Amino acid sequence: MAMTLADHLDLSMKTLYPEVASDYQWLLLQTLYTGSSRRSGIARLPIDSSYRGLDIGCGFGVMTIEIAAAFGCTIEGVDNDQVILDYAKALASSVPQIGSRIKWVHAAVEHLPYHTQSQDFVSARFIFQHTINPQTALQELWRVIRPQGLLYIEDIDEQLMLQYPEPPPAWQHVLNAFSALQRKRGGDRQIGRKLPVWLTQAGFQIQWVNPVWQSATYRVNSDSADFQWEIRRIQDQLPELYDAALLTSDQWNTGVNALLDTHSRWTFASNASLQILALRN
Repeated sequence: MAMTLADHLDLSMKTLYPEVASDYQWLLLQTLYTGSSRRSGIARLPIDSSYRGLDIGCGFGVMTIEIAAAFGCTIEGVDNDQVILDYAKALASSVPQIGSRIKWVHAAVEHLPYHTQSQDFVSARFIFQHTINPQTALQELWRVIRPQGLLYIEDIDEQLMLQYPEPPPAWQHVLNAFSALQRKRGGDRQIGRKLPVWLTQAGFQIQWVNPVWQSATYRVNSDSADFQWEIRRIQDQLPELYDAALLTSDQWNTGVNALLDTHSRWTFASNASLQILALRN
């Protein structure tokens, strides 16, 4: 059986992982683990081959590549980090048949280097939770999208998370510190519920809001890649957590040990991201 594009990109990400700088490995793993929700959202987009658009905060560029492949359209992957754009170019180079329809641009969402009303669509996946001025960013997206053009957003709301048994209190303390650090940086892990209102206020018309759930009952395996990623994504932020007095090394060690003690425990976990399609009025 021929390898699909999804299989090819997943394999390419796994192959790239050892070569990626440690500060970026958690994001590559997130891109890999959230592939099903990304692809389900792309499948619902009303885009055709005549469209030109932007993928804002493109990261490793996988969504940019998949949109170009799915619709035959022209798209630019935009990110404010040149290092990650270089990784995106490396991934895209393995899919040569669509390379001519993708361009990579170093820019911030609040100050996009595009003419007013020049884009047919914009996608923005998991960036608003990190954006210091999300309403300003939405106004900038409204500026560059043409009338009746499309804006597609996927982002989180951490209260759309269920787990039984609940995480150990010591690990929950670590998670709370991680959320507090994101707030301190200007981010918002409850951004999902706010976006439909802010989009409407910015001049967009909501077409649909779709919660995409991922649920499973499983026996915890502390050696699994997703379990280790859960630790790694916070471990990478420890210097900043310590400097901000949000966590101590003793609290971190206690939390990790408590999490490791859940090995082999049966657990039910469910979480959702919100996918939103909006039309520019």
